[in-house]
Amino acid sequence: MKQAKQALIKYAARKALKAGLKLGLKAAATVAAAIGWPLAVVLIVILLVVVVFGGVYSAMPGSGLLTGATASELDAQYREYAEKTVREWNVKETWQVPGEGSWYPGQGSVRFSRFADRFGRDAALANTWADIYAPALMTSARDEKEDRMKDTAWVETRMKEAAEKIRPFFYYKESKVIISSKDGSSTETVYLLVEAYTVRGHRQYEYEWVTERQGDASVTYERLKREIVLSDGKEYLQKFLEGFFQGMENDTDKKLTTAMTWEAMQAFSARQEWLAWLLADAGNFYASLSAAAIPPEYFSFLKEAEEKTGVPVWFLAGVITIESNWNPLAVNEKTGCFGLTQLAPAAWQEYAPRCGFDVEKDRSNPRAQVLAGAYLLRNYLGGDVDWAGAWQEQVKAGLARYGGYGSDMNAASGYISRVVNAAMAFSAGGGTWPVPGYTYISSYFGMRFHPIFHTWKIHNGIDIPAPEGTAVVSVSGGVVTKVAENDVLGLYIEIQDFSHVYQYCHLSRAAVAAGQTVVPGTAIGAVGNTGASTGSHLHFGVKQIGSGEEEGWIDPLLVLRG
Repeated sequence: MKQAKQALIKYAARKALKAGLKLGLKAAATVAAAIGWPLAVVLIVILLVVVVFGGVYSAMPGSGLLTGATASELDAQYREYAEKTVREWNVKETWQVPGEGSWYPGQGSVRFSRFADRFGRDAALANTWADIYAPALMTSARDEKEDRMKDTAWVETRMKEAAEKIRPFFYYKESKVIISSKDGSSTETVYLLVEAYTVRGHRQYEYEWVTERQGDASVTYERLKREIVLSDGKEYLQKFLEGFFQGMENDTDKKLTTAMTWEAMQAFSARQEWLAWLLADAGNFYASLSAAAIPPEYFSFLKEAEEKTGVPVWFLAGVITIESNWNPLAVNEKTGCFGLTQLAPAAWQEYAPRCGFDVEKDRSNPRAQVLAGAYLLRNYLGGDVDWAGAWQEQVKAGLARYGGYGSDMNAASGYISRVVNAAMAFSAGGGTWPVPGYTYISSYFGMRFHPIFHTWKIHNGIDIPAPEGTAVVSVSGGVVTKVAENDVLGLYIEIQDFSHVYQYCHLSRAAVAAGQTVVPGTAIGAVGNTGASTGSHLHFGVKQIGSGEEEGWIDPLLVLRG
């Protein structure tokens, strides 16, 4: 292990020198040697994140690379190969099964060979290019004799092996979405993830039927009732790494190598890159918050909490965004606070049973985390709040307590400001209908026989017919990341917030430019008939941020909540 850590530090230093970065890595190595390996993990991970991978941040939006370094052609080649390879292996184990239950490691009746979950959780749990690049890089870092990252064949072989060995397993059941309005009703077939076995956890999902109003229509569908986290996925990763890394001598070696590889994997997803860019500019970050960005699988939990506690969805969304960034597995190692709402263990012990949940079994249940957190928050806020009035002043003392600052309002000021700003952004709306005045949907999300290409394929959005020139508005807040045109999509616009990519296609004109910030309702263009289109309409699609061009699409009705 001593040789491995020395190699890792030396490798980081070599990369830093080549990039021209003056970070004092020799001094850092000395400090690492002095303080010992356990404490040095954090330091080395930081070096990995900032230095070793700096050259491959070529997808960073905005002003360029994270480090300012220029990505080499080899870096670009590795990333392209990693993205292609991980896409192939991500969909190898995508199976239709009869219903909810335990299916791993079996096979279902039909292999989809694509992501199929209506809510997009498969894309969120799937491997990224960095998940297979990081193990190769870490293996090279353990070798003091040569820099294997220069050997293209070796790197690509190792990445392919990683893609295969840590491939995710996804199991889906068939379901329906029934839309009823004054003009009649329609039914679309969708698929729901019932089990996932990945390096991001072994999870099972339970659903319940609900009917909700959406504008002038009602929608009946199965929503998430409970997410059961059976493991965090580290065992799956560690089992793979034990064979991938040769010569790990003991359990400490294995655990630390797993932890370091995991941190490296996490640091390089497109979602993290985008979030880092947003956070660098607070204005862009808060502009990216709207009701449309709330993960659809959790939205119903926030609605339930609002009905039971009186704390509005938009305020809960602000708290969760600042506390956990919507990660139900988030844990504060210092305080022990955990989950979406970052409840302290003592608070969880008290409030989980009050809400009808099991303290042990429901610890990782997002619904339980939201409801228990909402009841605790209501208690700290002193009960009823005039949410239509001067709520910003009324919530400050309660937020200070919730954030762990007690009565120290000065210390809590920054936290309070972040939550209030986030909540205000969410309260501004979202889920706005993209073509005001035209609500008929001519083609829903899901499989269909394409009217132009005459083949069955996934329709990754909804089609809204309207006369050419009709205004198209942004459904969400966010940043315009693309205004482009091709033979299939025609003239199209893409907008990103911290959660989703929103795509508006077949436009006749665009009224925004890349880099522009928008809010819900901003006029961004006009309906057209460009590209592969049979008539004037808007094709509107939504996908998980960080997904590839063809992956991660979700049913747009999940974010069109108006």
